[in-house]
Amino acid sequence: MKSQISRVFRNKLSRFGILAIILIPCMEIIQLLSADIYEDSYLAEAFFLSASTIGHVTQIILLWFLPLYLLVICSDDPIQDKKAGVRDIWISKLGKKKYFFVKLKTSFIVSFSVIFLALTINFLINSLIFDMAGFSSANNYDGVSGEDFLKEQVESPYLSIFLFSLVTSFFAGLVGAAGTCFSMLTYDKKITYPVTFAFWYILISNKGSVMYLFQPFAEYGLETLLPIFITSTFAFLVLYILTYLHEVKINEI
Repeated sequence: MKSQISRVFRNKLSRFGILAIILIPCMEIIQLLSADIYEDSYLAEAFFLSASTIGHVTQIILLWFLPLYLLVICSDDPIQDKKAGVRDIWISKLGKKKYFFVKLKTSFIVSFSVIFLALTINFLINSLIFDMAGFSSANNYDGVSGEDFLKEQVESPYLSIFLFSLVTSFFAGLVGAAGTCFSMLTYDKKITYPVTFAFWYILISNKGSVMYLFQPFAEYGLETLLPIFITSTFAFLVLYILTYLHEVKINEI
């Protein structure tokens, strides 16, 4: 698996995708600094996932189109293997089962790590610019549906940021692995990219959007977030199992 991960970072297009993911949250900082209303903002409010800017443009650019970035970085690797004629060589060395899991684990680890790195860099840069004291006194969270959970987050803002960053990175890993699954099922970029995006779009656009899991200090309580976490994770697991059955148990080399 180490060779697979190093292969990702040797690829120029993959490095460009990683750089884009790191820079997009930095655009949020510029947007915050250019708005007078944020002159006295606090670090917890300025953090990328807190989505404090009007229109949430940078969050849309990164999180809505996350599968496409991850496909470019690592998730379409099986397609590249088949195109280069090395897929059968890898399978002859590793076996179909190990090949499947190596590709899946590589996509998950790289996708998780890239998003977590981007969020960490955003937090560290923000910590140099914005006040770390807490929240502005203008915020009033009384009466919202997830009031108790929200108050707990406000009382421990940096723990909340860390946990929500972990959840966001976890789902990035799941999305990256999903892109690998669709790559194995189709071995065609023209199909894989739109299908992976469509799969993700269903999860982010329905009533219980997975996006709720990525925003700390929002009005959603655990009674809303936990079912979304469980059902969304289950949807990914079903995809992985079906791909495993197709690639390892059914499909011939």
